[in-house]
Amino acid sequence: MNEAHLAARPPDRFPADPSGKTGLDHFAVREDLRRSSVPIDQFGSWRMYGLSFALLVVLPILCTAIYYGLIAAGKYSVEFRFSVRSATELVADEDNIALLIKAGKSGTHDIGRLPYMAADYLRSRNVVRELDRDGWLRAVFSRDQADWLSRFDPTKSDDDLWLYWRDMISVNVDRVSGLVLVRVLAFNPEDALALARVTSDSAEKMIDSVAMRERQDALFLADQELERASLRYSAALTALRDVRNQEGTVDPERTIKSSADTLLGVMREKLSLERDRDANLKVLSADAPQQKVLSDQIRALGSQVASLTEALTSHRKNAKTVAQSIAQFEKQELEARFSKRLLEVAQASYERARQESERQHVYFALFVEPKKPESAEYPRRARSVAFAGICAFSLWSVVILTIAGIRDHKIER
Repeated sequence: MNEAHLAARPPDRFPADPSGKTGLDHFAVREDLRRSSVPIDQFGSWRMYGLSFALLVVLPILCTAIYYGLIAAGKYSVEFRFSVRSATELVADEDNIALLIKAGKSGTHDIGRLPYMAADYLRSRNVVRELDRDGWLRAVFSRDQADWLSRFDPTKSDDDLWLYWRDMISVNVDRVSGLVLVRVLAFNPEDALALARVTSDSAEKMIDSVAMRERQDALFLADQELERASLRYSAALTALRDVRNQEGTVDPERTIKSSADTLLGVMREKLSLERDRDANLKVLSADAPQQKVLSDQIRALGSQVASLTEALTSHRKNAKTVAQSIAQFEKQELEARFSKRLLEVAQASYERARQESERQHVYFALFVEPKKPESAEYPRRARSVAFAGICAFSLWSVVILTIAGIRDHKIER
């Protein structure tokens, strides 16, 4: 570069620092930093990428393929389907309104909850204990056909067997129709079929036991109601008998009628004597012996009328009248008639409950029976290997991006 060219050069906008470097040199350094490789490129060479990919992706896929292709034992699936039906649903050619009336009168069971009860029961510990009473269920799941990873250890506890059972059974309930689909797994076709059959029998026993208990409860309640009605009717009859003994009469209405007839007769006789006395006053004086006799008879009849009237009704509180007696009779007779009616209703209810307890109202309808499978449905080997590959590749991608993000954050600092 000649001197003229140096003289014509404009002054440097980037003055030099004490170290001798100009501002242009600093700007170049910053430009170099901006153009530096991204963190994912700084992770290492392509050999490092290949090694991580082989460890995190290829190796898991290879292990999964070896297991499902050479080691994993086949699982045979057997399914059965059932529903819970009431007796009224099995009646053909009958009016729906008549069925509803019958259901209301006979107390037909509410079967809407029974399918869900059966589904929960098949997944419960109780069915595991029932199937494994003699160790049969443990033997089924620990066959030699099973591989070491899928085989159940028969020395484990009942809780472990229950958790293993929940993996080997699938129960689904259709909320609209109430149909139940059950699928069980085993390591050979014979065990799968036998397991499905005993599971179906267990579900049927459970439903029958629940229905039987409901019928027994209804019969027990009807029997208690009948006993209470009988005791009430007996107490009413005893109270009515005590009132009759206390009043000294069996039929108070006849007593009142007789007393009323007597009172009317005495009043007629008194009026007749009064008419005779008034007629005799025209020819006889009031002091005549005949008039005195008539007056004495009239006073006697008046006293008798007063006593009979007081016996029928009286304003005195402590007076015992026929009206009070008949009120007690009517009260006890009303209680006796009412308790008798209750007893009749209770007897009819008990008889109906007894008849209903002898009938079966809920039926276990197995409309898809278990059949022996011809080939193993599980495991689905290709699908399992593909799923393992997707998971491994996703994990590797997350690890790579995470490391790149961490290094990028460090460089920005």
